[in-house]
Amino acid sequence: MADRTVNRQKQAQESYKLKDVEMSKTTHDTCPCDAAEEKHKIAHGQFVKSIIYGGLDGIVSTFVIICSIEGADFNPVYALVLGFSNLIGDAISMGMGDYLSATADIEHQKTEYKREKWEFEVNPEGEIEEMIELLEERGVSHDDAEVIMRTTAKYPDIFMDQMMYYELGFMPLDENEKPAKQGVVTFFAFCLFGLVPLLSYVLFGLLPWETYDTINRVNLSFAISCIATAITLFILGAVKANFSGEKWAVSGVKVTVMGALACAASYLIGFLIARYMLKDDAQTELCNV
Repeated sequence: MADRTVNRQKQAQESYKLKDVEMSKTTHDTCPCDAAEEKHKIAHGQFVKSIIYGGLDGIVSTFVIICSIEGADFNPVYALVLGFSNLIGDAISMGMGDYLSATADIEHQKTEYKREKWEFEVNPEGEIEEMIELLEERGVSHDDAEVIMRTTAKYPDIFMDQMMYYELGFMPLDENEKPAKQGVVTFFAFCLFGLVPLLSYVLFGLLPWETYDTINRVNLSFAISCIATAITLFILGAVKANFSGEKWAVSGVKVTVMGALACAASYLIGFLIARYMLKDDAQTELCNV
């Protein structure tokens, strides 16, 4: 059933891209939808999004620190110290933020649901009339709106979902949503991808390569970090295309360019501060390798 659901979604997406009406009809006729499988797929998609966006935040926020340090021409040790400090601190912050934000949204929605349910129980006619007015605001005639809402009111759960959406803009609660797991996924995605720009600095700091002097090691570390970061950004952008609907190459290039702009700005700021704001003795001390 899982494979059939995946094939159905792929065929539906393809028919939409091609604007093929017959293909769309065939997809829906021959590949019936499994609601439980669809919900599971949506929940899985939420975790994939956490990986992508957590990874993007991690790699960009770490690399901008490296760029600012390189722009200022500081000792590369600062790249490791500040890079890892930012990596762990921001990863914890992002993970907790993701968890707290999702939890707050769920609790707020549950509270509003209880309130709306109570109002419907004590004053069903008033709530029905309110929903009729909301449909009329959307262009539905009064007679049709009344038929729709009075029929739907016979099924309280469905009516409540409609009330939550039309009045408050809430989609039905997803029972598969797990804020704690989502926060953990964001944390590890941030750490994993945020580590990419730092790897070359770690390797060159540990390996006793006598053939490279200190300056060459620093330059090579930064060059490798730039290449690794750009490749990773492109991959994350290409994967993100599955959710944005863009072509994977376009999405990959777009994410890479945006990341490059952020890092270039950090490099320039580091360069300008070191050159025009730091005193000579302070700059010499910070740049000493």
